[in-house]
Amino acid sequence: MLEGKVLRDFNDKENNLKHYEADGKTKFRAEDKRYNELKAKGYVEEGKEVETKKNK
Repeated sequence: MLEGKVLRDFNDKENNLKHYEADGKTKFRAEDKRYNELKAKGYVEEGKEVETKKNK
């Protein structure tokens, strides 16, 4: 799972169109494939690996 700051406002089509704002504070977290898909489109910054309950 990756997490990083939002660079451009977007509505996440895979999460009931949840709105994410590029305000410098908002972070986005998703599975690696989904995160990298949004990173390639310029919506999120380079992500950092985060712990999940499943990983512990």
